[in-house]
Amino acid sequence: MKNITIIKVIIIKVTISGLFLFLFTGCDSDNFSQIVEVDIPEHESRLVLNARVSSLDTGVTALVANSLGILDTSAYYIPEDATVRLFRDGELLGNDFSFMQPKLKYFLALDEPLGTAPALYQMEVSAPGYDPISAEQYMPVPTPIHSLKFERNGAIDDEGRRADGIEVQLTDPADEENYYALEFFYEISEGQPGGDTITYSNPVYASTLDQIVQYGYHYEQLFTDKSFNGSSYTVSLYTYEGTLPEGASNTRLVARLYSLSRDAFLYDLSLRQYYDAQDNPFAEPVTVHSNIEGGYGVFALSSVTEMSVPVE
Repeated sequence: MKNITIIKVIIIKVTISGLFLFLFTGCDSDNFSQIVEVDIPEHESRLVLNARVSSLDTGVTALVANSLGILDTSAYYIPEDATVRLFRDGELLGNDFSFMQPKLKYFLALDEPLGTAPALYQMEVSAPGYDPISAEQYMPVPTPIHSLKFERNGAIDDEGRRADGIEVQLTDPADEENYYALEFFYEISEGQPGGDTITYSNPVYASTLDQIVQYGYHYEQLFTDKSFNGSSYTVSLYTYEGTLPEGASNTRLVARLYSLSRDAFLYDLSLRQYYDAQDNPFAEPVTVHSNIEGGYGVFALSSVTEMSVPVE
């Protein structure tokens, strides 16, 4: 019996020693790392275009640059002698774009806003030393805002606190995929001597608990009509007390509803996801959406409708 007890003690000691040895060796950083060699393909530099245009724009801005490989640390090249052209239904819109040195971008002034009329737009870019690139977009059909409501202390935020409420109701066209974004600002109008009126605009940053709404990069609220195709839908949002001034009878809240092209939606959403994933060791790599033939970047269109209500 004594020998059995001694054997049990020896087994326990050996087990404990082995456990400690495993813990100490297992905590070695080398046991949690692995070196994997990756063959990075050679990169062929191509032109990159970034042009986001809305129906309200009276001028079109385009950024033209070159692409770089993943390990390339050199600065991007921005050609000043590129040819940038915009076509509407096959006809040249205005003249060639002009290069703006201070902003390092190309610009085309329009005689009037681009407008929401159905049309096929095509942008073409060429520069010495690079293959030409192009992209085309149909102007999305605008979706009107059915109603806009604002109520002070009429909403609850994500922590259960009272906040000012905003409701935007729209009626979605049936039998087609639609992509939307929302934007808010308030306007204050002040009369001037001589009868003139000056209107000031200030952005309003709103949040929502609505699960169909996603955060984009340029747009705070992005959503599709997958859950309400062909029917009315109300997006409920909130903004905090003090965002909109009180007691000013000449203040109005303005809501803009952007009807986005599919490329505009995917680009903005993927760009936000790309920046969210940066410096995050647990995030998967994100590829930013591109629709440029022969190159990289985006040419995106959106049509805009507005509605405003007084703020008291």
